[in-house]
Amino acid sequence: MEQVNYHHGDLRNSLVSVGINMLNDRGVAGISLREIARNIGVGHNAPYRHFRNKQQLLEAIAEDGFRRLKARNMRLELEFSGDPEGQLFESTMHVVGMAAEQPNLFQLMFGGHIQLEERGAGLKLASDEAMQSLVSIICNGQQKKIFIQDDPLVLALSTMSMIQGIALMASSGKLKAQFQVHMTPSVEHQTLLRSMILQLFDVFLRGLKGQS
Repeated sequence: MEQVNYHHGDLRNSLVSVGINMLNDRGVAGISLREIARNIGVGHNAPYRHFRNKQQLLEAIAEDGFRRLKARNMRLELEFSGDPEGQLFESTMHVVGMAAEQPNLFQLMFGGHIQLEERGAGLKLASDEAMQSLVSIICNGQQKKIFIQDDPLVLALSTMSMIQGIALMASSGKLKAQFQVHMTPSVEHQTLLRSMILQLFDVFLRGLKGQS
């Protein structure tokens, strides 16, 4: 008889959680719904109650990542309520940190594995809301007369392009190569990462503030 254990009725979230771990360890090609079910302790058909196939699970994993990004940006608006520059920098660090520590998740979310026209409604909504949370940070800066008074969506897209570019360097190991050049025994990895990102961020920020 097939074993079915719904983990207090939260099987879907358990599938996504284990799927994230498997993605980080093995990449997209290494994900197996049957193996995830076995790791959770449910029958091999149980995952199909929530996901028709592996692609749907991948979308759910990406959706979870975008929802976490949105939640992070919303918290930053509270933590740095009077500091839009701080909000933007910490949002940048969140994405770059994810790219450095979970490069496979970053690539799934931003690397084009899931084509825009193929996204399900849930993933589309989550990615749109994550972008809107960045737009909100830009609007905060405009209201405080810190950022230039341009179309906030255009500025947010420009900002996200900068963030993804730095994050791609982190996920591909190019920033790590720079660490090896500048690393000293007295400097921790995360401290150096923040320092390097801050230098790149400051160059971009001058343009966002309309400074020459």
